[in-house]
Amino acid sequence: MAPDAVQETRPLVPHEVDHRFERTTTLVGHKYVIPDYYEVGREKIRELARAIQNNHPAHHNEAAAADLGYDGLIAPATFVSVVGSIAIDYLFSHILVEYEITAVLQTDQSFVLHRPLLQGDRLVSELQVISVRQFAGNDIIVVQNHITSRGEDACTSTTTFIAQTDADVDPRAAALVSAVLPASTPRIGPTARPEDTDSV
Repeated sequence: MAPDAVQETRPLVPHEVDHRFERTTTLVGHKYVIPDYYEVGREKIRELARAIQNNHPAHHNEAAAADLGYDGLIAPATFVSVVGSIAIDYLFSHILVEYEITAVLQTDQSFVLHRPLLQGDRLVSELQVISVRQFAGNDIIVVQNHITSRGEDACTSTTTFIAQTDADVDPRAAALVSAVLPASTPRIGPTARPEDTDSV
C-alpha cells in the first residue's frame, strides 16, 4: 500500500446480545391449551386407514368396532399425527414465536396412547414446554402434547426440536408447510397464507 494511501476504517459495532433463548426458557413449565378441539370424523378415519393401507375392519366398519366394545370406528394409531400437525403449527405460531417453523428440525418423538382414538372424539391439545437448552449454536426444545377428549386422557406425545433463531424462510419450505397442514388450519408469521394474514 502506498504511504499516502488512505486506508478505510470501519467503526466497531458491539455484538448484539441475542435474548431469544433467554425468553424461550421462561416458557418452561407453562401449559397452553389450544382454544379449539379437533373432532374425529368417521370418513376421516376411513380415509387415513386407506392411505396407510390399514385394512383392519374396525377402522372401516362400525359392526367390527362394536365387536371390540366400541360405539364407533376406531382410528389407526397414526391418527394422532393429524392432531399433532395442528398442534405443532400452533406451537410455533403462538408460543415459540422466536423460531421460524421452516427452520425447525424434529429429531425425536414418542407417543403414549392411553386409549384408542374413536369416531366422535373431541380432541383438545394441552402443550407444555418441558425443557430448553443450547448446543452447537442451536436451541434444543422438548415439548409435550397432552391430548384429551371430554376430559379423558387419550394420548401424550413428547417431541424434541432443534431450532435456529437466525434462519431465513425458504419459500419452498413454506410451500411444503401449506401442502402438509390442513387447509382449514389458520397460520400467522412467515409461513402464513395470504388469506390468513388478511384476517389478522
